[in-house]
Amino acid sequence: MTGIKKVHHGVPADSLTRLKPQKLGRHYHKIPHYIRELSNKYPRIISDYFLRNYRINLELLKVDVHEQVQQEAECVYRSPFGKVGFSMDRSLLTEALECYYGGTCLPNHEAPPISTSEQRMRNRLGVDVTQLFARSILAGSTFGKLEPHDNAYDEAVWEYVAEFHFTSHITGSQASIFIYLDTQLVDELTSRLTSPPPSAPVGSSLNQIRQLPVRLDCVVASLQMPLSQVLALRPGDILSMRLTERCDVQINQQKLFRGVIFEEEGSLFLTSLESVKTP
Repeated sequence: MTGIKKVHHGVPADSLTRLKPQKLGRHYHKIPHYIRELSNKYPRIISDYFLRNYRINLELLKVDVHEQVQQEAECVYRSPFGKVGFSMDRSLLTEALECYYGGTCLPNHEAPPISTSEQRMRNRLGVDVTQLFARSILAGSTFGKLEPHDNAYDEAVWEYVAEFHFTSHITGSQASIFIYLDTQLVDELTSRLTSPPPSAPVGSSLNQIRQLPVRLDCVVASLQMPLSQVLALRPGDILSMRLTERCDVQINQQKLFRGVIFEEEGSLFLTSLESVKTP
């Protein structure tokens, strides 16, 4: 056999990079960094939810983003953007269940068999925590209405799985929450991260400058007095002033025009503008 060898014997399969056609030419590599960055920026979003609703004080240890995990999604939902999955370690789920009904789940105790209450609690946590995760990565928006996805013929293919590692201050144990994102949902996130910059306004630079907002100040009265009298002023004092015949129109404290104020039907108007010559 001559030429360049295309088969490398003895190379572990786990060390090989597997290319996915749908990722070619797309900014998929930004999604894990984006999720970790926002989760570290707002570490108390999920923790505050558990503290407020279940009296469980959770501390976020770290966030990992995997391409696949061994734990299957326990809840799968359909959203307008795609499918999203949710699962959590049972130790944290039973702790939330016990605290919700007024008890505490002690560490190293055998977990009871799966009950209907536990399933309802998992579904409730799945919707709430998933929407909290959506708000953190979508700038306050959600994934839309989440509906249970029970179609066995349309299995979800997960592109990324975000794993949140928590430690409980009640039991001292560590547990994880998993959020699963399918290909369609990751495509939506990728398109938002790589959206084109806003186009520049059409027209010349001079026309753009002319559209800038400018604040005009009209000085209808002014009074000059010694500093000692100014310092002696108290609330309720009355100063006698006289309106000027012609008012100064200023922009950024620079006099540009003089004009006359007149009243018509209860409104004040400025007219007879004339330019002020500046040295």
